[in-house]
Amino acid sequence: MLPTNHKTIFVLDHTPYFGISSDFPIDFDVSKSRGAGYVPLPAICKSLWTCSVEASVEYCRIVWDLFPEGKLVRFIVSDAAAHILNTWALAQQNLTHILNGLCLVGPVRRGAGGDVVGLCAAIESLAEASPIQSSRPSTERLFQNRGRIICITSARDDDSIRSLAEIAMNTLVQQNKKASVAQPPTTTDASTSTQSLVVHYCHLVIINVTPEKAETRVNNQPLTEMGGGIMGVEVIVCRASTLANLLGKLVLPHYRLAITTVTGIPMKEEQNASSSANYDVEIVHSAEAHAGLRASQTAAEATESVVLRWWTPRGAEGGAGGCNGPLWRVTPADVASRPSACLVNFLLNGRSVTLEVPTKAGCRSASHVLAAQGGELWIGALGGRTPYEDPPALSEGAGGRVTDYRIKEFGALMQQNKIHPLRGNGSNTRARTKLQRHTTYWPLTISSTLIFNLGSVMEPLTRLVVQESLTEDEVESCRGVLLSLLGMETRHEFPSAQLPTNLRGKSSGRREEQWRQVWGELEALVRAHSNSSPHRALLRTLLECKSHNHSNEGDSSRATVIRATTDSPLSPVGAGNGNGDVWAPRNALDALLGAPRPPRRPDFAGRLTAGNRIATLYPQMQQDVETQN
Repeated sequence: MLPTNHKTIFVLDHTPYFGISSDFPIDFDVSKSRGAGYVPLPAICKSLWTCSVEASVEYCRIVWDLFPEGKLVRFIVSDAAAHILNTWALAQQNLTHILNGLCLVGPVRRGAGGDVVGLCAAIESLAEASPIQSSRPSTERLFQNRGRIICITSARDDDSIRSLAEIAMNTLVQQNKKASVAQPPTTTDASTSTQSLVVHYCHLVIINVTPEKAETRVNNQPLTEMGGGIMGVEVIVCRASTLANLLGKLVLPHYRLAITTVTGIPMKEEQNASSSANYDVEIVHSAEAHAGLRASQTAAEATESVVLRWWTPRGAEGGAGGCNGPLWRVTPADVASRPSACLVNFLLNGRSVTLEVPTKAGCRSASHVLAAQGGELWIGALGGRTPYEDPPALSEGAGGRVTDYRIKEFGALMQQNKIHPLRGNGSNTRARTKLQRHTTYWPLTISSTLIFNLGSVMEPLTRLVVQESLTEDEVESCRGVLLSLLGMETRHEFPSAQLPTNLRGKSSGRREEQWRQVWGELEALVRAHSNSSPHRALLRTLLECKSHNHSNEGDSSRATVIRATTDSPLSPVGAGNGNGDVWAPRNALDALLGAPRPPRRPDFAGRLTAGNRIATLYPQMQQDVETQN
């Protein structure tokens, strides 16, 4: 099925009314350095005809720049007769042919006529087959002949617009009747074929143009379906001075385009070549280029410009060949401006530029690249990270200061749990089990643990206990560490000198609390790796050492240990839930896999009752007021 924008027809009103002034003065005398006694030139005003021609031609320029093939545009000038300036042939789809035809039509002359004859000719032109449609077999079931007519006119009131739409609707119905009863051509030559097609849908856009100071009784009307859905009529009212901007905005939804504002372009000044200033240039391209920047956008956001900053990194390789993703054609929104011309010349000279998304944090994030290939401008989206992009800072994530993370230890954890392709049944389960053992108790920050900050005091226990299995000598080494800790606790000592400098003044209170946290963390660590008999023997030794000095403290001591080992905003959620387990039942692996977090508190009852509606506070107060009244 061909889209509606496959065929577009402009109907330009060429009646005497369009010969009047637009009442929008333009300063023609741009030179201000005249001597005394010089009489400045008066301002000039364009006619309505000139405004409509310039705006429609600029619409076509954008379409033909971005779509060299497949998007066809025709021009029909309507006065006493319908002057068809071009056909659907590809050789006549260019600005040179259109401008030559407009020159032959000439300026607005006196005489009768209107836009009705041109609108009827436009509907007949929609029934003509384009080269793509002529090449398709007539038996194709999904063949749809759809098109758009943009009629630039000026009416008195809404009734005149409604009458114009009804005339177009009746003409479309009559044209479809002729096309349905017409016999197919006997010749197979598409160029000599006179067969007319049925118009399945016509999007009629009526633009009512008025001078700057004139009043109008025509109102904007949204898209309205007529004739059972075969025609959609849309009415837009605008001043002649804003007609070019209006068509520049209409071309975006008509062809699914988007605008990017390239900001911060360094450019030499004309008056002073030694100085430079930053300029902004708007470029038009396919809306698919913004897919990574706007995952879900509204209709209003689609017409807004996306701002990207000019950035040429040092050592970057030029050309669009460095972009691995798709490329889309680019054309300037204002082709006559000096900044746009400088940007186009810069790219056509073989240079390229990287565009980045402006961020408040100051880090660079390259998103697109602008370059020229084959004499045409292209924009490409940079997929993934680029070598010029600054790495993200750890401080931007959830958690505390960047210096508080155990970055070096986390790198060692990743090295220990590299996943390699293994053969045999259960290899995936073994790798997952190993990762779960290593992450069941693994503090994320330095300030949330003691045993991993005591250094040589805990060696080699913290290094050996994470192994798959332990030998007798390794078990004895770990037992020696436990007995050494027990002796220090008995002598009421604590190895504070082994702690980092920033933690020495932030000890968790009394020495007894520190030892409770040490024994609690050790139990959580050894229990997490108790997958073999040597590990379980080491766990029994640990429990005996722990109960030696804490046998009479009961459950209150155990709760204190749990709080000491889990009271941290970065500890796994669920630790210390009072069920008798010291280690956190929700490990770091489950957190990375996105296991749901238990709610910290019950939700507000009024919100649960309201559902999707807004919850009302104190509804009983309103009921009391209604009862009193």
